[in-house]
Parts: sequence; C-alpha cells; structure tokens
Amino acid sequence: MRFENKIAIVTGAGAGLGKAYAKALCKEGAKVVIAEFNEKSGETVAHELKEEGYEAVFIKTNVADEDNVKATIEKTIELYGKIDILINNAQATDSSALPKLLDETPTELVKLCWETGFLGTFFFTKYTLPYMKKNHYGRIVNTASYTGVEGMATFSAYGSQKEAIRGLTRITAQEYGEFGITCNVICPGAMTEASKTWKEYDPEGYKAAMEPQPIKRLGDPDTDIAPAVMFLVSDDSRFVT
Repeated sequence: MRFENKIAIVTGAGAGLGKAYAKALCKEGAKVVIAEFNEKSGETVAHELKEEGYEAVFIKTNVADEDNVKATIEKTIELYGKIDILINNAQATDSSALPKLLDETPTELVKLCWETGFLGTFFFTKYTLPYMKKNHYGRIVNTASYTGVEGMATFSAYGSQKEAIRGLTRITAQEYGEFGITCNVICPGAMTEASKTWKEYDPEGYKAAMEPQPIKRLGDPDTDIAPAVMFLVSDDSRFVT
C-alpha cells in the first residue's frame, strides 16, 4: 500500500497505459483522478475501479485547453485538498496521417501532437506544481517516445514534441528538486490496443522494429510498464529525478 492517502492525477486514463497506471495506483491505496477527454471511456474506467472497491473519479479534460486543465486541477483540490502524483500520459495523434516525411506532414497534425502532448504536459505540470511545492512533496512522470530519441524518419510531428517533453522534464527536475518533487520521463514500448492493431496490420514492420531491442517484444501495460512507473511515483524513487 505504497500510495495510501496519496492523491494522483493520470491524464488519458480512459484506455491503454493510462488505464493501467490508474489501476496500479488504486491497488496500492491511491485515490485517482481520471483526466480523460473521451467521456465514455473515462466513465467506464472510473466505474470499473469503483466496482472493485477503489476510489476513482472521472473528470472530463481536454489537456490542450489551459482553462480546462486548471479547472480539473481545481476540482481535484476541491475534492481531496492536495495532489501528490501526476502522470502525464495523454496524447492525441491522427494515425491516418502517419507516417509522413517532414515536407509532407500536415501542419494540423503537428498542432494536434504538440497541443495534446507537449502543451498538455506543460499545462498540467505548471498548475500542479504550486500544490506540490506547498506540501514539499510531489512525483511527476512524463511520457516521451523512442521516435524522438532515435530521430525516426516520418515521425517529425510526433517525435519532435516528445523530445520537447524530455527537455521540460529535465528543467522541472532541476527547478523543483529542492522542494521534494521529482520529475522523470519514460519512453514506454507497450503492447496497447493500438500496438496490437499495428502488429496485425504490419507484422513485418513490427518484427523489424523489435529486432534491435534486447527484449524482442513490447511490454504488457499492466505487468511490464505500470510497475516501473509505480516505482517512479513512489517514495522508493525519492533520489531518482
């Protein structure tokens, strides 16, 4: 029960990795806010967690809307009085527009990726930090991508803003470490529903992508990825930032 009496916000928790994080947090005692744009999936996850005896609340959130993000954070404070953990997981993209060489990349796709990825992460971090700073405690985990780290061709819209998130993470860690706040970033290779669809659609592409990896598969959201993230948002990682 590492997260007993801890309040967590997970963005994009209506499916995939976000859902896995919310479940893992609840199982160890946290009260979780599901900040999700898709009302149906957000409510479904909250309902499932409540049915299992956990405390979870869905707040419809557009991470690209600064005022909406502020409202979600204010609602969380109204409900629980504090925020201990923030997992910035939300990200929208248009799979039909990927992959594209840079000179073929639609500007609207770039805006979508940056607004829901980098700006969403920036907004949530910016407006959560004052509450963490006040309590001299906080755990923030952001989400980047192998596509940016490796500079993968055809991923300029998606990968570039993920690299910006890595930079933001380092700066946040430097600025707020003295206040008991850690900030880390992961590049999770996870077998989400989207990844399963990709594997079925392009088995050769999937095989080629796995070839250079030491472990020749994508990770299970619940048993591979979530446990690593739970370490980063727990007291066990107090010296990791």
